[in-house]
Amino acid sequence: MKSLIFLLLIARAAAFDSAGFGQSLNGWTRDGSAHYSLDGAEYRTLRPVVTPSEDGGETVAVTVLHRSNSWAEVPFQLEVAFAANGTAQSFRIHGTPRGQKVDTGLISRPSPPSAPAAIEGQPTPATPAFHPLAEMKKSLFESFESGVATAAEAKDTRKRDLLARIYGPEPIDPTALSRGLRYNLDLILRQPVSAK
Repeated sequence: MKSLIFLLLIARAAAFDSAGFGQSLNGWTRDGSAHYSLDGAEYRTLRPVVTPSEDGGETVAVTVLHRSNSWAEVPFQLEVAFAANGTAQSFRIHGTPRGQKVDTGLISRPSPPSAPAAIEGQPTPATPAFHPLAEMKKSLFESFESGVATAAEAKDTRKRDLLARIYGPEPIDPTALSRGLRYNLDLILRQPVSAK
């Protein structure tokens, strides 16, 4: 019985198409990352780590690195939790640029709004449009952009290595970081969900 459960967990973990995701990012290289450019900025994304959840869903976590210059990269981890039916349930971004903690916290799928109350003698009011993913993305990036802007202005609190002492701390570009994370999130959400 335990071996059957283990095999089911392995099958669940394989539901996210890591190869397809990597292909959409210009392909995985030998170092386990994909290298690509967006609007002139350089990025790397590490192979995703997929963790099955007890309810039959899974969490996909990827590290997205903005190559802010030739010697420095600014990493952030993007996490997307899926339900067993493949719908995205939550998002989170976290990292510590220059030793400053940036964490959006868990942005969960919102509940649909209540239908407007019907008034006697009037036509039934239309139910407002509900786009949960758009609302989740908006909340996620509002929180992220606020946090990373604060980190960009803060002092570097890490013990600095020789390169950091010579060249100074890596530049933090909130716009470029946000662009790279949005791109990766959109690609993750576009992966086929039929196997989930």
